[in-house]
Amino acid sequence: MKNTVVAVIATITLGLALGASAQVPTGRIVTVDLNRVFNEYYKTPIASSKLKETADSFNKEHEEMLANYKKEIDEVNKLREEQDKPEYTAEVRAQKKKALEDKLVETNKLQHDIDDYRTSHRKILEEQTQRMRSTILKEINDVITKEARDAGYMLVLDKSGNTLNGVPAVVFSQDSMEITDDIIKILNKNQPKSTDTSKPTDNKDDKK
Repeated sequence: MKNTVVAVIATITLGLALGASAQVPTGRIVTVDLNRVFNEYYKTPIASSKLKETADSFNKEHEEMLANYKKEIDEVNKLREEQDKPEYTAEVRAQKKKALEDKLVETNKLQHDIDDYRTSHRKILEEQTQRMRSTILKEINDVITKEARDAGYMLVLDKSGNTLNGVPAVVFSQDSMEITDDIIKILNKNQPKSTDTSKPTDNKDDKK
C-alpha cells in the first residue's frame, strides 16, 4: 500500500512538472545595447554626414542673411545721423528722414525674414533628423526581431535604456546573454568596402 501511494505521488508530481513546463515559453532571454548598435551601424554616420551638410548649408545662408542685415543697420545709423546735420537744408534733412523711414521698414522686414528662416529651417532639420533615426531604428529592430525568431529567443531587452527613475532598465546580465556584436555584424554585412589607400609596407626581408 505504501509503495502504491509513493507511485501515485510520483505520478502526480511528474504531471505537474510537465504541465508547468508546457506553460512556460521555451528560449533564452537576451540583451542588446541599442545605443551601441545604432552608433556602429554603417548607415548611421552616412546619414549623420548628410544631415551635417544640410545644417551647414542652412547656417551659411543664415550667416549671409545676418551679414546683409548688419549692413542695413549700418545704413540706418548713418541716415539717422545725417537727418539731423545742421549743414543740410531742411529739404535735404526731410529727404534723409524719409529715406530713414523707408530703410527701417526694410530692416524690420529683413529681421522678420531671418526669424522665419531660422524657425522653419530648424524645424526642417529636426524632421529630417527624426526621419533618419526612425528609418535606421526600424532597420535595426527588424534585424533583431528576425534574429530573435530564428534563434528562438523568448525576450530581447535593451540594456542601454534607463527607466523613468533614471536607473538602468537592465541592472545585471551575463555577457553570454548579450547579442549586440551579432546584431552589428548582421547589419554591417552589406557595408560597401572603402577604397584602401594605405601604402604597401616594405618587406625588410627582401634581398636586393
